[in-house]
Amino acid sequence: MGKISSNFDSGRIKVIDESDWSAMRLTILPDREGSDEFMGFHFVATGGRGRTCNFTLEDAGKSRWSRGWKNYRVAASYDGADWFRIPAAFDGSSLSWTHTPESDRVSYAYHAPYRETDRFALIGRCGASPLARVESLGHTLEGRSIDLVTVGEPAKGKKVIWVLARQHPSETQGEFAAEGLLDRLLDAADPLSAALLKQAMFHVVPNMNPDGSFKGFHRYNAGFVDLNRSWSDTTKEKSPETWYVRERMRHTGVDFCYDIHADESSHYPWPVRPVGVPSWSKKQGELLKRFEDALLVASPNYQPDLPKPNYDYAPGKDPLAMAISWTAETFGCPSFIIELPFLDDEFNPDERVGWSPRRSRLFGAASLEALAAVVGDL
Repeated sequence: MGKISSNFDSGRIKVIDESDWSAMRLTILPDREGSDEFMGFHFVATGGRGRTCNFTLEDAGKSRWSRGWKNYRVAASYDGADWFRIPAAFDGSSLSWTHTPESDRVSYAYHAPYRETDRFALIGRCGASPLARVESLGHTLEGRSIDLVTVGEPAKGKKVIWVLARQHPSETQGEFAAEGLLDRLLDAADPLSAALLKQAMFHVVPNMNPDGSFKGFHRYNAGFVDLNRSWSDTTKEKSPETWYVRERMRHTGVDFCYDIHADESSHYPWPVRPVGVPSWSKKQGELLKRFEDALLVASPNYQPDLPKPNYDYAPGKDPLAMAISWTAETFGCPSFIIELPFLDDEFNPDERVGWSPRRSRLFGAASLEALAAVVGDL
């Protein structure tokens, strides 16, 4: 009888041999056969209570993002709500870990999942709030709703802020952060949120990639498109998620775009800035700097100046394929990516949970304080 299952929302793994608890052999399925676009996994092991279980992901070193396995710890949960970390070892080829479960059923994942049921609950809370409106912009290639939450009432002079999350489906940190931002924004007792809503309207897409999220993909949508490389040439046929959001942005305008992602190998939140767009102006740069300065105060684990991968294009050379680049060029607004970690916060480590859903929620909520510092001048 099988011991490993991944046939559920966000589940993804391939079993090579599950006959021996001491040598469970697995591989991570790529988003597309033959691709090196993979990191995410999520599966359930049943029947291992009290046993010393050894799991090996035999293809981990073939991932394009294999640098992220250094110092990595697997996320595990007995109840799907409380996720803790298990140390793992990476030898350059395989990732392995040993665990003695305290329960008959345990989930293992690349990072704590954010599932459709979680999203339905969030959208339900938003829909029930007198401060918000919920709508479907359209449908994905597999027929899932592309949900938009609008918070605030339109009025002359109000700024328009767009928040995007989870263009890359394994980056569940983004959806947790969007949840934290929305829950705070909808708290009528929060004076910061009330003050913001007097000055701005928020359009929030908590999950840009529902199909990829359900399939447990790392980067792509169901049509094998990297949504955050599709903004300059999107089509409804290949990437309806980007197409519908982009068209609504043309209708509303954009005064600030905040796109929430996650990075495989960093140990702290860090930024991506669209300074290479042809029309990037001094004002856009100054407003973004003020936003980042305020974000550093609101959430001191943000690290804007530490070394990071180079996503900055030379001035005028940005191809506008990313959301922040397209919005900055199209609307002349400050646009910004935050990359949250998969690992841990090296400045405030937590041995039990690492970077957790709660930390992402708190970061999302704190980002409203940074927006408050600039909204009047957008």
